[in-house]
Amino acid sequence: MSTPAPAPAHRTVTRRPSGGGLNGRALPVRAWLLLAAGTVGGVAFTGVYLAEGATRAGYRALAQPISALSLGPGGSMQQLNFVIFGVLVCLSAPGWRAVLAPGRGALAFPVLRVIAGVGLVMDGLFAQDPSGGYPPGARAGVATLHGQVHTLFAMITITALASGCFVLAARFAVEPGWRRWAVFAAAAGVSTIVFITAFGAAGGHGGLAGLWERAAGGATSVLTVAVLFRLAAASRPAVRTHCPGAAAREVA
Repeated sequence: MSTPAPAPAHRTVTRRPSGGGLNGRALPVRAWLLLAAGTVGGVAFTGVYLAEGATRAGYRALAQPISALSLGPGGSMQQLNFVIFGVLVCLSAPGWRAVLAPGRGALAFPVLRVIAGVGLVMDGLFAQDPSGGYPPGARAGVATLHGQVHTLFAMITITALASGCFVLAARFAVEPGWRRWAVFAAAAGVSTIVFITAFGAAGGHGGLAGLWERAAGGATSVLTVAVLFRLAAASRPAVRTHCPGAAAREVA
């Protein structure tokens, strides 16, 4: 009798996806859906206020704040826009938690997203006071309670958004493969502060106040969308390979 050499057997090995979280972990589908909710919400929010601003008589987008669209005929549309966007931003928080955990900012950034989301919802529920000629013919008067509540939560929202940029910058600075993004995130945070300061210096209306306000919110949106695109590009489906293993011996 002769004993032939063992024939190679094949064992199926499933490699985990590359990418997903910052540390290379794969993200569950639920996390991606929550992250997508926040991103889609931002795009929809922008689309609605651009369309509303372009069709409202007497509204000047470069000079007027987005919140002014909550006033006058059709104001309920922008109020609803604030509320929906705020809810979607809150829903995205667990998705960001999955991206960042474990590590620096894994709790702080999602909490800041919830704060920003709640601020947006409150801005939708409490409209700003008329000012700066919108609605047409309106003049600034005595501040009302609902107007002060709106201003307070607008400040809370933009502060949370800017702070989130710096939290991401701190995380990227210690994360291999993401260190260059720390500069991008810090720049987004600084830009948000600079633009909203310019908005305040313009008195909240007139000149280019509307442009500065939009730029302040846009800086943080560009950062988060860019991060999600990189995460998505780095994610690949699981790869199944065959590896040789022990073979059954045949005895002739």
